[in-house]
Parts: sequence; C-alpha cells; structure tokens
Amino acid sequence: MAGRLASGFGLLTGAAALAAGGIAAGLELERRVVTKRILRHADEEPEDFFGLRAAGPKIITPDGVVLHTEVDDVAETGASDLTLVFVHGYALNMDCWHFQRKHFRGRMRQVFYDLRSHGRSTRSKRQLCRIPQLADDLAQILDEVVGDRPVILVGHSMGGMTIMRLVQTQPDRFGTQIRGVALFSTSAGEMAEHSPIRGLPGRTFARVAEPMLAALNRIPELIEHGRRAGSDLGYVVTRRFAFASDVPPGYVEFVSEMLAETPLEVIADFYPAFADLDEYRALEMLGRIPTAVIGGEDDLFTPVTHTDRILELLPDTDAQRLPNCGHLPMIEHSTICNEILDRLVQRIGHYD
Repeated sequence: MAGRLASGFGLLTGAAALAAGGIAAGLELERRVVTKRILRHADEEPEDFFGLRAAGPKIITPDGVVLHTEVDDVAETGASDLTLVFVHGYALNMDCWHFQRKHFRGRMRQVFYDLRSHGRSTRSKRQLCRIPQLADDLAQILDEVVGDRPVILVGHSMGGMTIMRLVQTQPDRFGTQIRGVALFSTSAGEMAEHSPIRGLPGRTFARVAEPMLAALNRIPELIEHGRRAGSDLGYVVTRRFAFASDVPPGYVEFVSEMLAETPLEVIADFYPAFADLDEYRALEMLGRIPTAVIGGEDDLFTPVTHTDRILELLPDTDAQRLPNCGHLPMIEHSTICNEILDRLVQRIGHYD
C-alpha cells in the first residue's frame, strides 16, 4: 500500500517524485546498475556536503516567518564589496549551492538563505507560499542582510522565478543595487503546459497533481516514513529525475537528503504557485544588465525549451545549454557553472 501511494505521488509532481520515490519499470535492472555504480565510486574521496556553515542574522518577515540566513564574509582588507546572493529552488535548501559556495569562499562575500517553509526557515501560511511573496522575502534579505553593497543575484528554478518577480515589483533595484543576475534551470511562464512525465499532457498533469497531493496530505505519517526509509529505489528515482550524467553516488544521496527534509505539506503548498507563472516582462529589464542563463538539455522539470524562450528575449546574455544535464546543473556540472559565474562577476568588474 505505502509503495503504491509513494509511486503515485512520485508520478504526479516532479519534486515530489524525487522526494517520495516510486518507479517500478525496470527496477531490478536499475538496482543492479546502482550497485555497480556505488562500487565503482567506492574509493573516491567523499564530498563534505552539508559541511559549509556560517553565522547569519535571523530575518523575521512581516507575517512572522523566520528566514534562516548564512553569510560568508571576506576577511582580506580591500576586498570587493560585491555580494553574491543565492536563491534556491522548490523543495531544496541553501545547501544545493555547495559547490558555488566552496568556489567563492574567501574571495567574495556570499549570502545564502532558506526560502520560507524550506530548510531551517520556519513554516509559512499556505496562501503566502507564492512567487510574489518569495520576491518580497528576497527584497527583505537584500535590505537587512546585504545593505548598500552591490549585488549579483543567482537563482535556481523557483529561485530564478523569484528574481524575475522582483524585477517587476521593484525594478529600481536593477542596475543600481543589483548589478547582475544568473538564472539556472528556470522558466518565465507556461509551466501549466509542461509535464515531467513523458506521455502525460501538461494540462492533465496539472489537473491531477493538486488533488492527489491533497489526498496524500491526509496520511502524512505513512508518506513521510516511506520517503525517509531510504532504498535502492529511492536512489534510482532521485538519480533519474535530478541528473542526466553518471554523477557520483554521494551527489544523489545529497539531493535525496535535501528533498527528504522538505515536508510533503510544503511541496503541496507551493505547487499551485507555478500554474499562473508569467514573468516574461522581467526579461526586458534583465536585458539591460549583465545576465547569465543556464539550462540542462535533459531537464525534466523546467525543460530546455523554457531556457530557449528566455534566451530569445535575452539575446545578449551569457547562455549555456548544457548537454547531459538534468535539473541541477550547479551540482551535476558545477565547474562549468562556476566558470559562468566567474565571467559574470568579471563583466561587472569587481573580481580578479
């Protein structure tokens, strides 16, 4: 029973599929592949995921949500005051930026925070789990954590949508305080037309997902137990939906752990936020400042066609359409993503 419920949940929404686990087709074959992959990588030095921590102020929003922040400062005298602010995506947390944080640590000031209801931030009312509210939260982070320093915003998936919404609600920040933007695996709209399940039309997927999530929310203990139990199956599901290349097993386990920490209720609360997404007007403003756009050619959640649409409207951006890349380029192809961010900083002129 639990397996069937988890399977249905996984097939109904992308992030939930990653979190719950449940694909039956070819399971035994994939389990053998998983075992071989783990053995092949057994002698590799494990990456210290979740090992980068720093202090940061607790930010209390007007509705009482406490946003968890962390700030990596630069100790060197005369270092640039340019600050990188990272905005993570749906069902993840700030730790997804591990490789970027490691790359820039000690060289540039960095600000990370967990979105409301995610990670170590506190829970939000369901009606405020929407992109406009996330943009308001980001503005508060800029005011209370960053201050007057110049900023580059880096957003992944829902984080990129949050940045595009901020462009529309507070355009005066862009070109003044905000000097550059990087958008990873995101979309400016028409998400209701897309389904992460091949062969299932987007509109059908959207109609089915919400009621199924609501039904699963009535048995949260059963679902959460299944999600946290851990298995070869969970590994297979996470790898299949998150990555397109042969990443080390530790990467898959890292993502699985982040997703498992996101309650099912939170996944359900934010899911409706994508239905009416329309941030295309933001792209005109972003075309006036240095911008980088990255999309994975094998992304099941925000398909590369959505990246292409953004690039049509941002023709002068530093664009990368990454082959053999799923929804998490900053983890799967971190070196390329870090190089793109380096170029963006160099274009702004604050980095050696």
